[in-house]
Amino acid sequence: MKRYVFPVWLLLWAVPAFGQIDDSIAAIIMLDSDLVVAAKRDFDVRDFIRVVRQDTVFEQSFKRLRRVSYHNTNAFRFFARKRKKVKATYESEVQQRREGYCTDLEVISEKTTGNFYTRRGQYRYYTAKMFARLFLRKGRHCVRPDRAGEQAKKTSSRMEKYVAQLKKLIFNPGRPVDIPLIGHKTAIFDEKMLRYYDFKILSRPYQDGTACYVFSARAKPGFPSGKTVIKSLEMWLRKSDYGIIAKKYHLRNRNLLFWFDVRMDVALTDTPAGTVPARIDYDGAWKVPGSRPEIAAFHLRFDYPDDGSSAGHE
Repeated sequence: MKRYVFPVWLLLWAVPAFGQIDDSIAAIIMLDSDLVVAAKRDFDVRDFIRVVRQDTVFEQSFKRLRRVSYHNTNAFRFFARKRKKVKATYESEVQQRREGYCTDLEVISEKTTGNFYTRRGQYRYYTAKMFARLFLRKGRHCVRPDRAGEQAKKTSSRMEKYVAQLKKLIFNPGRPVDIPLIGHKTAIFDEKMLRYYDFKILSRPYQDGTACYVFSARAKPGFPSGKTVIKSLEMWLRKSDYGIIAKKYHLRNRNLLFWFDVRMDVALTDTPAGTVPARIDYDGAWKVPGSRPEIAAFHLRFDYPDDGSSAGHE
């Protein structure tokens, strides 16, 4: 069956208004042929855009990892310049168990090659350090939900704030971040940024066959590369309930302070505890002042108990 793309403004008469930003995106978004028919019948374009734009499920799924039980496997590769040689590898198997407000994380197995660790046993690569801070908090950690904010205030520093903003950019792209020289460019739903993107909504099955709507944003080639940080973004939502099941995105920026070129593919799954990551694939390169460029690829896989024991305190 052939698919065609049509401008949604031809259908605006059929959809109620939901706000200025939603209207602005709806006026320029493109629909494939299936959705042109659906929009005339029962698919609400502006309602769908609002769900995409106001999404918090994706970010919360990563935070929820620190409060649930899971089994996790990790595989890393670090490359020399231009990917001509593998400099180091890291593989591990991890088990996290939840008990009340506490979690215990145990590294079941670990294997490295090359120069993954320094002679003192420290992480050599910033990519590995970021991974460890996010997903490898070894030992026992206890935080009551009503005290989490207090702890964050006590431990926050200037560096911690930058790390938090970087995490926000990498794991929930599309929102503004407080990072010098690029912060406003990440807010692709801001009125000033809309002109730099082509927006589409497509009807596609996901890898497992789940019927999905796909929201797509791609930077237009006609503008200078420096105008945008998010080069592409795809959000896959189940047709049945608009539940987000995956995000794919490409981030790239180069300025006087640093540069990065990162691609992420993240799949989510539903558990008794809520939505959590099932798969994280990363392929990217980046450099900050005072360090060598890092080129790495990693693949993380998560499995959760199906007996309800993964459910943590929100």
